[in-house]
Amino acid sequence: MNDDLERARREARPDVLASLRRLDAALQRADVRWEGRTVREWLALYVEPQGPLEALTHLRAAGLGAVPALLEGLEVRQTRGWGEAEHERRLLFLDLLAQVDPVPTGIVPALLELLKVPGARVRRAVLALMAKLEPRPTQAVLRGLFAALKDRDGEVRARAAQVCSRLAGPVPTRVRDAVLARLTDENRWARCYALVTLGRVTPADASLAMVLEEQALLDDDNRTEALRALLAHAPERALPLLVDDARKGLTSTDVWGAPHAAGVRASCVLRERGQQSASVLSDLRRLKSEARSPVFVDAAIDAIVRDELRSRAPGGSVEDSAQVAVLRARLPEPLSEAERPVDSLVRWAVSCGRPGTQLRVRIVLAAVRRVVGLWDVEYPDNEWPQRGLQAMESWVGDPTEAAVRHARHQASLYPSQLSAPAAFAAAWAVTHASHCLPVEGPVEPHESDAEDRALQACLQSATKALSTLAGDLGPLGGSQRAPDGLPPSDAVRVLHRAIQEEVLPWALGTWDPVVDVLRARDRLNWA
Repeated sequence: MNDDLERARREARPDVLASLRRLDAALQRADVRWEGRTVREWLALYVEPQGPLEALTHLRAAGLGAVPALLEGLEVRQTRGWGEAEHERRLLFLDLLAQVDPVPTGIVPALLELLKVPGARVRRAVLALMAKLEPRPTQAVLRGLFAALKDRDGEVRARAAQVCSRLAGPVPTRVRDAVLARLTDENRWARCYALVTLGRVTPADASLAMVLEEQALLDDDNRTEALRALLAHAPERALPLLVDDARKGLTSTDVWGAPHAAGVRASCVLRERGQQSASVLSDLRRLKSEARSPVFVDAAIDAIVRDELRSRAPGGSVEDSAQVAVLRARLPEPLSEAERPVDSLVRWAVSCGRPGTQLRVRIVLAAVRRVVGLWDVEYPDNEWPQRGLQAMESWVGDPTEAAVRHARHQASLYPSQLSAPAAFAAAWAVTHASHCLPVEGPVEPHESDAEDRALQACLQSATKALSTLAGDLGPLGGSQRAPDGLPPSDAVRVLHRAIQEEVLPWALGTWDPVVDVLRARDRLNWA
C-alpha cells in the first residue's frame, strides 16, 4: 500500500487531473492523516464558521493531494442552492485552490463549469484563479472567456481580460479582436488588461500601434500601460512619449500629483526595457539635472547601462573557484515536506557567503533590485526605498563606515500596514537588506545579521513581494496594475536567477554589475 502511495506521489502532475485523482485515491486507501484527520475532514472543519485555524495549515500541507476534494466541493451538481452561504463556501474552496503550490493547471476544465453560476462573485474568483493557471487557449476556454468579456459585471469583464493576458503561448487572433472591443469598456481594469494582452501580440503590428497610440491619448487611467504595449509594436514611437511623460512628471513641483506619478511610472517602464531604451540615455542624462526626484532617473539609467554591459561581457574563467561553484549551484532540495520554498533559497544564500562580506551584501542587493519597482509603481510619491537601494550600492563602491551608516539610515523604512501587500513586502526587503551591511559597534538584535537573521528576512520579504498576489482572489485594487503574483516556488526561482545573474560576473571577475554601473553613470553625468 505504501508503495502504491509513493508511486502515486511520484506520478502526480499538476497539469494532469487524472494523476491527482489517483493520488487522492491512494491517500484514502492508505488512510493518510494530518494531525489525526484526513483532507476531507480538515476541509469540513475549515468551511465551518468557527473552524480551527490550523485547518488551513494542514490543507496547505496536503498540496496537490487536496485538489480532488476541493473540486468535489465546487461541482455544480453538489450545490445545495444558490444562496449566499453556498457562494461563500465556493469562494473558500477557490481561495484554497489558488494557494496550492505548484499551481494545479489541470483543473481548468472543471473551473469552466463554474463560469455559468449566477453569482458574479464566484465568476470573478474563478477567472482570477484561471489567470494564475495560465490556461491554453482551447476552444472551451475561449468560449468561456468570450462570454465573460460581455458579462454585465464590470469586474467579471476585467478578470476575463486578465485571463486573456495570461493565456499560454501566442495570443490568438480571436482573442486579439475580442480585447480590442474592451478598450472602450467603462471598467478601467478591463481596459488595462486588454492593453496588456495587446502588448503580447506577435509579430509587431503597425495597425495596432496606431490604436495604442490613440489609447494613450484618450485613457488617462491606463496611459502608462498603453505606452508599454506600444513599445512592443512601435518602440520608436513609444520611447519619446515615455521620456516626455518622465520629464513632465519628474520636473513637477507637486510630488503628490498625477503628473509626477505618471513620470515615475514612465521611468519604471524605461527601466524594465533595459538595453532597448538605450537610445534615450542622453535624454535621461539631461532630465536628471532638472528632476525633483533624480533617484528615479538614476534607476532607469542604471538599468539600461547594466543591461548593455551584460550583453557585452566576456565569458567566465576556465577554472572556477569554490565560491563560483556554490553560486552556480541549483537550489537545494527541501529537507522536509513542511519546508517552504524560500527556506531552500535561504540555505543556498547562506552557503554562498558569510555575514558581513561583500558577497552577502551583493546577494541581498540583487534580490532587492528585483522587487523595489513594486513600491515605486504603487507609491511614486515616496522615493525612500529607491534611495535606500542606491545608498547600499554606493557602499559597495566605497565600503567605509560613513557609507554604511548613511545606507542604513536611508534604508530604514517602516511602511504602513495599509500599504499594498507587494509594495509593503518590497519595502521591508530593502530595510532587511541594509542590516546585512557590516557596521562597527553594537546594534540592536533586529538590525543585525547575526545567525543570518537579516539575510533570511530580506529573502523572505522579497519572495513575498513576488508571490503575495498568488492566493488573492479579492477585488482588483491598487492605484496601478501590479505584476501578477507568482507561486512561491516560482518566485524563489526568479530570485535565485536574479542573484546569479548579478553576483556571478563579479565573482568571475568579468565585470561588476554594481561598481561598473556606478562608474558608467558618473561618466554620463560628466559628459
